[in-house]
Amino acid sequence: MEPKIVRFNLGKEYIILTSALYPEGIIRVNQICSIFVDKSYCSGNPWGDVINWCPSKSAIMFMTAAKNYTFKETDWGKFFISAGIGRSGEDAGCTINIGVFVDKGLNINGLVDLIRTVTEAKAGALRDLGYKFTGTVSDAIAVGSLPGNEYFIGPGTELGKKIAYDIRNTIVELLFKGDD
Repeated sequence: MEPKIVRFNLGKEYIILTSALYPEGIIRVNQICSIFVDKSYCSGNPWGDVINWCPSKSAIMFMTAAKNYTFKETDWGKFFISAGIGRSGEDAGCTINIGVFVDKGLNINGLVDLIRTVTEAKAGALRDLGYKFTGTVSDAIAVGSLPGNEYFIGPGTELGKKIAYDIRNTIVELLFKGDD
């Protein structure tokens, strides 16, 4: 079965850190490619699959069997979330993928701090919904920024609070819809 592939143009180039399937390392991207597979998808080479399905050296690539997703532009940047979970969070096909791209210049420490902010927001959303786990086994996060020197974007900063609020509420909305 061929997957559904959805692309989002970021409108500019961001430096990213990610746990997604592609790309690897610190790199610049200008688009998101989300690959929606069937829950029966099983491959020994998901990295090769995503590159075949979405051949682009300038895209962050997420894969999921979740059905609910959104891409939003905000006053601080853009974000993408696809969200679905199994009963226990152990179903690898049901995933929470998050891409956050801020229109602020961060250094590597700032990107790492942004990963923390986004991860805490995701865990908070799951707690809000009554789950006893903080994520699923196949979740991925990508964070990106413009080149710069800011090193702190935690949930105690004004921008970190906005990002955490948007991510947390959007995950709750997507998961509340269910994944049927």
